[in-house]
Amino acid sequence: MGPSTTPLIALGEVRTCLVPASATLHRAEASELLALIPGRRVLWRQRPGTLAVSPASPVGVDCELVLPDAAPARVVGTVAGRAVVTGGRVLQSSVRTQVIRAAERRRQTWSHYLSRVGVTEVISKIGDRTEACDALADGYLDGKPSSDTLDLASISERLLARLRADPKLDQQAPLQAATTRLRWAAKIGGAAGPKLRLRLDDESVRSAWIIVRTEKDLEAAQRFCEDLAVHDWLLTVGDAAIEEADRFPASSREQLEILAAVLEHLGHLWMPGAHTPADLRGLWKDLQSDPGFSRQWTALMGQVRDRLRVAQWDHLARGVRVSTTEW
Repeated sequence: MGPSTTPLIALGEVRTCLVPASATLHRAEASELLALIPGRRVLWRQRPGTLAVSPASPVGVDCELVLPDAAPARVVGTVAGRAVVTGGRVLQSSVRTQVIRAAERRRQTWSHYLSRVGVTEVISKIGDRTEACDALADGYLDGKPSSDTLDLASISERLLARLRADPKLDQQAPLQAATTRLRWAAKIGGAAGPKLRLRLDDESVRSAWIIVRTEKDLEAAQRFCEDLAVHDWLLTVGDAAIEEADRFPASSREQLEILAAVLEHLGHLWMPGAHTPADLRGLWKDLQSDPGFSRQWTALMGQVRDRLRVAQWDHLARGVRVSTTEW
């Protein structure tokens, strides 16, 4: 690629939720759910844990990107949207676009943009590359959006709503679980990468600012963010489940059902970095150190198991038979 078509930045959003089904989705069910484009196959990985990824479908956009302390930049092109199922239990909608400078400062025909799925072109005049990259990231992650702004949130929300409403899903999820959002921006930084800055904006929204080494790593950044979003969601749902269980009396059937569901359906899904491309797997090292993702998960699962054991002993002491999964 020439300098004009080298991406300035990649922007994306991942929404993560529990598959609304009573049973785990195996290969056939996941492939059928993720068949977004007829004739295009769904990618499948069996080990170390199952992973299904749909083909990418384009969404045309003609809108603005927020630039701090400057007029918004107009972009035209497409957003690429895909769906992911991890472990047969976690469902994600993942959208992204790579922003490049337009060769000409005028809008082209849609056939021009549709030939490059997941690429948007900046028609407006923007500053030099370094300033433009940082401004585009800050505007996307921290700026105040308007009705004219690139809205990856709505695109990912529509895709996830479409998947969740699929009639093949029985809507009988084994536990209540919220949906989380991970917004991300990634730029090419050469020897400065790979590097990650993660921020928890509120109970359900996170922001990630990533520096990668090469242009090909921008594609890998999306897969890393999907992997990151799964594990952040697991921690979020696990914490919320313990909080929900605390609303009921100790060792009550309601409390047991919540805790057992977390252990049975989510406990085995913790595999940070297993589905991250090799060039970005090092980003997990910092996450394991601070905030200590795996330490948090180990402590959370330990708390769930301990509570289940205590409940089992309590029921046995009172002569009550408990029919649950072996903990």
